[in-house]
Amino acid sequence: MTKKNKNQTLALDLDNCEKLTQLKEIPKSRSSSITSIESEGSIQSVLKPPPMREFEDVVAFESYIRDETWDNDFDYCHAHLSYYPPFITKEVHGNMDKIKPTMNKKSRKFKRNLQHHIQKHLMPEMEKCSGFTMDFGKAGVEETPTMLKWKFEDTSDHGFSKEEENQFDRHWKLQLEVTCNNENPLVEVDYMAIPI
Repeated sequence: MTKKNKNQTLALDLDNCEKLTQLKEIPKSRSSSITSIESEGSIQSVLKPPPMREFEDVVAFESYIRDETWDNDFDYCHAHLSYYPPFITKEVHGNMDKIKPTMNKKSRKFKRNLQHHIQKHLMPEMEKCSGFTMDFGKAGVEETPTMLKWKFEDTSDHGFSKEEENQFDRHWKLQLEVTCNNENPLVEVDYMAIPI
């Protein structure tokens, strides 16, 4: 799964996304992300958090996840997506001026539709794009008067054997946070893959 030109983009086809069948060595470019910190008189090497990429389109977000797999950086990426979920754009027929004031976290219908969208559409599509198994399990939920946040975490083996993960030292965890607010139907998705 190599890409010859970074500027070259391919249309996202969820039915034909390549599966990640085997792990490879960590890219050499990752060494520039290692920094040294001093702690109690000793110097330790620490991996900086991955740089965050911002998106306003689900297709671009999913394409980024696919491209990170192609670039062998699937275990070191951070993407943030702000978008109106498809069930909202469908209900207002693409005209954002028709958004009702009740289309937000205060509405049970909105929360139910958003949870369905996350579990039945967003996460399976992310898994297809990544090419490896994602097992987020049950979500932790944080709710305040102004926002609702679902927190998912995947620390599984992502469909690879422990021997293969150990051979290439590719152990990583995934974090997914989906947030909505009480003012509008805009949804914030924060996806991070971090080596452990």
